[in-house]
Amino acid sequence: MNNYSHNNFLNNIVESIKTYTPSTDIIKREVKAYLVDTSAKVGTYVIPMGVIEASRGLSLEQIIQSRTSVALADAVLGRAYGKLLNYTRKKCNTEEKKGLKSYLVDTATMLAVYDPAYMLILKSTGADWNQIESATLFLTGILALTARPFSKYILDNWRKYWNTK
Repeated sequence: MNNYSHNNFLNNIVESIKTYTPSTDIIKREVKAYLVDTSAKVGTYVIPMGVIEASRGLSLEQIIQSRTSVALADAVLGRAYGKLLNYTRKKCNTEEKKGLKSYLVDTATMLAVYDPAYMLILKSTGADWNQIESATLFLTGILALTARPFSKYILDNWRKYWNTK
C-alpha cells in the first residue's frame, strides 16, 4: 500500500468513527418511534371502534376482548403500519403532499394492514362470520374516511411533537 492510499484509508476510518452512531442511540430512537406510532393508533381508534362493535351486536365482553386484542396487535402493527406508511409515501411520492393521491396512498396502506388483522382479532373473540363481515365493512368505511386525516393530522403531528419518523 503506498503512502497516499494508506493515508486515504486511515482518513476513511477516522471519518467513519466520527459519524458512527452508537447502537444504543439507534435503539432509543426506534423504541421512541415505536411508542409514538403505537400510542397514536391505539388512542385514536379505541372508542370509535368500540362503539361500532357495539352497534354490530358484539357483547361487552367481546368488545373488551377485541379492544384489548387490538391494543396488543397494535403493539406490533402500529409501528409496522408507520414504517409501511413511510415507505408507500416515499415510493408513491406523496410525502408532505396533499390531494387525492396522498389520500389513496394513506388509506390503502392502512386498509392493507388493519382489515386482515381486525378480521383475525374478531374471529379470536368468538364473533361469527356475519359479525366479522359487518364490523370489518364498517372498519373499512371508517378507515376510508379517517386514514388520511389520522396519518396527516394525528400521526404526523404526534411524530413531529416527539421528533420521530
